[in-house]
Amino acid sequence: MTASNKEKIRKIYEALPKLNCGLCGYGNCGQFAKAVAEGRASPFGCRQNPWPGYRISEIIGAEVPAHGHRFQQVLLPELRVSSSTMNLKTLREEFKELSQGVDDILARIENLKTRR
Repeated sequence: MTASNKEKIRKIYEALPKLNCGLCGYGNCGQFAKAVAEGRASPFGCRQNPWPGYRISEIIGAEVPAHGHRFQQVLLPELRVSSSTMNLKTLREEFKELSQGVDDILARIENLKTRR
């Protein structure tokens, strides 16, 4: 990778919102910036905020669309919850353990307050 390509990736990365959400199809904003610099992704691939696409287009020397950019719908997989009694029983037990842990932490905080 050349120094000028590294600089291009850095500039693209700086233009992004740096949320690392993965909606662009890459694991993080750095991977997306590299893909854009290498011509494997659109400058408008950020689904969190397409506006940096205009700045990124300038960085890579691409022609900026005159008509503007429109959001493309991203479909996320549907979450399915099993109604199995075993799963519900396990969830109840985990909830009970977590609740007890929270209660223990709150009790410790109260003890610290009374010691002052």
